[in-house]
Amino acid sequence: MMRQPVRLTLWATAGILAVMPLLMDDQYVFHVLTLAGIYAILALSLNLLLGSTGLFSLGHAAFYGIGAYASALLTLKLDLPFSLAFVLSGVIAALLGGLIAYPALRLKGIFLAIGTMGFNEIVRLLTINLDWLTGGPAGLPGIPVPEIFGITISQPRDYYICILTLVAITYAILRALLASRTGRALLAIRDDEIAARSVGIDLTSYKVGAFVLATFFAGLAGSFFAHYLTYISPDNFGLNESFAILAMIAFGGIGNFTGSVIGAFLLVIIPEAFRFLQEYRELIYGFTIVITMLLLPAGITGWYPWSRPGKKTPGKEALAAKGED
Repeated sequence: MMRQPVRLTLWATAGILAVMPLLMDDQYVFHVLTLAGIYAILALSLNLLLGSTGLFSLGHAAFYGIGAYASALLTLKLDLPFSLAFVLSGVIAALLGGLIAYPALRLKGIFLAIGTMGFNEIVRLLTINLDWLTGGPAGLPGIPVPEIFGITISQPRDYYICILTLVAITYAILRALLASRTGRALLAIRDDEIAARSVGIDLTSYKVGAFVLATFFAGLAGSFFAHYLTYISPDNFGLNESFAILAMIAFGGIGNFTGSVIGAFLLVIIPEAFRFLQEYRELIYGFTIVITMLLLPAGITGWYPWSRPGKKTPGKEALAAKGED
């Protein structure tokens, strides 16, 4: 159980973020918080892979970019409305995620990380070289702003409200998934693949399913990012972004969805407060991962005990339940 002071702090923080649009009108603050919300969705979805399933992917920014370019091209080239392009961008990212998952999941641990990192670089190079489609290094300008139910989203406050709603929906879906039978199976796979297989859990199906869902949300985040900035380029989706997302979930707590949101907001807001260190952003993220792993292996939200001594973890409970079937 989460300690009561921690629970109250988290609810208070969520409440402040929710009512902030009513209390202030600082466009720059809303811009930073909107970017933090986009990263929160990316961190939540990557944590489904790494924290809940044990799949070490370093290619998450590739699917973020696929969603962004897909949504931009669907609206620019085919003149589709934002709402449809938004959903399709997630579907396209998920389909490619599923296709990549089958060969990639033959790899394990660090080899899977290297394989997905290579895929990230392939996608980045394609966005550079397919200039007839993607605009090449110059990127894609003039992406239309979102229009939802006939209402054009153009003000920073409106973007912030939209992304906060998307973060809440993503968080709720992933928490509900983790509490379900499917989620318990994923945790069982993370804890012990051999034991999970022995009780009849289909490892490949569950892993591919997790990959598809995670990349779907990454694609949605990419779509929102593209239509928020109205301009994207290959530099937005390189390996640095994958490492940044990893740093956020390591900082917040691997396997902890609440920590993913906290880590994303802190690691976007803090660098903005120290903009003079912007050129050292990647170095700071690297140090964040190393220091967090050494001093706080469970992240900043992991200092309290999730379970009492001797209590089964969700994954072990799933294995026990399967074994009794």
